[in-house]
Amino acid sequence: MNDSRYAGRVGVFVAVGLVLIALLILNFSKGVTLFQGTYTVHLVMPTVAGLKPSADVMMAGVPIGKVSGTELEADGRSVNITIGIASKFKVRKDAIFSIDSAGFLGDQYVEVSPPPLAQAATNNPGFLHNGDTVQGKEPFNMLAAFQSTSDLLDEARKAMKDIDQAVTNVNRTVLSDQTLKSFGEAISNLSSVTSIGIQTVQEADDLIHSNTPAITSAVTNLQAVSEKINAIADKLDGVITTNSGDIHESVKNLRDTTASFKQIASDLQAGNGLAGSLLKDQEMKAEAAALISNANSVAYEFSAFGSNLNQRGIWSMLWKPKHTERKDAPAH
Repeated sequence: MNDSRYAGRVGVFVAVGLVLIALLILNFSKGVTLFQGTYTVHLVMPTVAGLKPSADVMMAGVPIGKVSGTELEADGRSVNITIGIASKFKVRKDAIFSIDSAGFLGDQYVEVSPPPLAQAATNNPGFLHNGDTVQGKEPFNMLAAFQSTSDLLDEARKAMKDIDQAVTNVNRTVLSDQTLKSFGEAISNLSSVTSIGIQTVQEADDLIHSNTPAITSAVTNLQAVSEKINAIADKLDGVITTNSGDIHESVKNLRDTTASFKQIASDLQAGNGLAGSLLKDQEMKAEAAALISNANSVAYEFSAFGSNLNQRGIWSMLWKPKHTERKDAPAH
């Protein structure tokens, strides 16, 4: 009878132990906290990034829940992470969910961060409830970072190779013996040209210093000539100013005379007056020509009479010979 009583006690102890083990397994596997209520939130992430079931859910460094499980979505592009959060912890709907690690190589956990202060002050969407789904922030991909770093190192290695090739080309071409020799000759020629330029400037300076009196005298003479020209210009201006009335009167008389000549020319062209009639009337022109011819004949007779008077005297001119023939006047 004593053996059966001991056996019953051992059985009870084993059953209690099994129940405790089961509760511990449930606690660490499903995220259920003993003697504490929880609510379930579904977190959608692009990847779990090494997150395991029973991982902690932390907010400001304080554990607020556990990861219950992970499940791949139907589209195959995201993961649905089920987390259980203790009922006493209220999480805002606009909180930021991300996957972080405890240290560089520590275990992964879900980090819950409150929204920025400006957003929290202007927007209050409320708190999460059981069964709500939130979108998580894509975790930091160490492998992608290493791959990007590796690509960057490859690019840097290629750039260093190009730089090395460029330096080699510079050493082979720009810094070759022939180039350096030519560069030295150019420097030498430049030095020679500089010396010649300095000498030329010195000679010009000596020439200026040696001919300073002559240059000064020339400048003085030029100033004197300029002053004389200015004086002549002043006098000419004074003369014009003083005789401006006479000059204006002369110009007016010249203008009037020109107008008179224009009027005479216009009258002649129109045939007005005696001169105009002579120009336009052909009969009057012929009569004037005959009158001029007769006048020329009379002038010839007077000329002959004067000549005889000078040669023979007045008495010989009055004495008329008996058999002298009268000379005919030339025809005109």
